[in-house]
Amino acid sequence: GRKLSRFPTDPRIARMLITAIEEDSLCEVLVIPAGLTIQDPRERPVEKRQAADEKHSVFKNENSDFLAYFNLWNWFQEQKRHLTRNKLRTLCKKNFISYLRMMEWEDIHKQLASQLKEMGHRTKPEAAEYAAIHRSLLTGLLGNIALKGDEREYLGARGKKLMIFPGSALRKKRPRWVMAAELVETSQLFARTAAKIEPEWIEDL
Repeated sequence: GRKLSRFPTDPRIARMLITAIEEDSLCEVLVIPAGLTIQDPRERPVEKRQAADEKHSVFKNENSDFLAYFNLWNWFQEQKRHLTRNKLRTLCKKNFISYLRMMEWEDIHKQLASQLKEMGHRTKPEAAEYAAIHRSLLTGLLGNIALKGDEREYLGARGKKLMIFPGSALRKKRPRWVMAAELVETSQLFARTAAKIEPEWIEDL
């Protein structure tokens, strides 16, 4: 509880970060929840939806929409190293990425990294395994898990019936167990930003 209270963010995100320290997945987990606190930087104008989806497809991961956030972050950081601010803005616009939201994402990332540094924790350059990253994220999302049912439907926690959001990379694969960053109700209940998980992770947590 004391550790959670030291983070200037949602306690669920703080919980993910604390677990990421134990899982050696802090580099990735520091980026992903920070990105989830802002409006999605990937823009999809109605009149250019197909073009935007094509540009964004390079960030997709077939098992995890969370890793698409990490891929987008890495792409932005790489471009930032080589381009002037104006050229970076232009490139973002061309790729249907909001430059302002990316900068907002960076600010949140810096705040969280600063707090972790104060607590004596730093990110490691080695890439973490899929399981370590997603177990860390799962600690803050245990209410957003779901099990595949009949046809396209999933059964969520507390008996909720839901479907994977149409824009998700998991929509066609439909893994048996998933977790989601949020559940959004429009025409029906959708799991947005989803990832494949293993049931034993849930039991352990």
